[in-house]
Amino acid sequence: MDRRQLLVTAVIGTLAGLFSGLFGVGGGVVMVPLLILWLGFGERQATATSLAAIVIIATAATITHGGYGTVHLIEGLVVGLPAIAGVLAGAAFQQRIPARQVSVLFAILLVAVAISMAIGTGDAEPTGSPSRDLQHILVAGLFGVAAGFISGLLGVGGGTLFVPGLVYVLGLAQVEAEATSLLAIIPVSLVGAWRQHRYGNLDLRKAVTMGSLAIPGALVGVVLANALPGRVLQIGFAALLIFVAQNLARRALQTSKDAKD
Repeated sequence: MDRRQLLVTAVIGTLAGLFSGLFGVGGGVVMVPLLILWLGFGERQATATSLAAIVIIATAATITHGGYGTVHLIEGLVVGLPAIAGVLAGAAFQQRIPARQVSVLFAILLVAVAISMAIGTGDAEPTGSPSRDLQHILVAGLFGVAAGFISGLLGVGGGTLFVPGLVYVLGLAQVEAEATSLLAIIPVSLVGAWRQHRYGNLDLRKAVTMGSLAIPGALVGVVLANALPGRVLQIGFAALLIFVAQNLARRALQTSKDAKD
């Protein structure tokens, strides 16, 4: 890796880490498009590299959030364990069909969630004990499966679905949901990266380099997340979802256009 590539990798990693720590996402929403645009990665290579880097980023951010006492272990397992099955299915699905149709549908879903968060139908601040009855756990598990599937398919950590599930279904406050989402992201990204390695898509050296360079950004993001009001985080997360949705839709449309040319 030459000096220019290392610098670009550091910039991508820092941005991804900041987004991860601040919003409870893996950072793949930043890494995948920038790896493609700035470093010339192919779609599948970018997805695999992102997933492996997310393991490092999410681990650092989770440990830091743990110092603030905002990580909920049980709720993280409730969404994270079912997501492992989802990420295996998503990674396998990616090898067989174009992802653009799924990207468009996912973009629409993200816009709907963003609107819901922006108008404030979730709890921004702690409201007591999380919901742990069977119905809520099953619904949260479905969010986990969906998040894992999207993770394996698109190379993101799954936080864009983990966080809404933890807020709306299990009743966590925004910052708690973001911290717990990062915990759930670790095994999902690890399994997804392993699967991508089996498919021959992963450049482990580049992934480790980018993940390591992302750690300072992730730590800054965590500090900001715990300093800002919950409502500010909700609005910011909604804006992030809109950003992700428009990028997914644009990539899908561009892929479709290229296929016709």
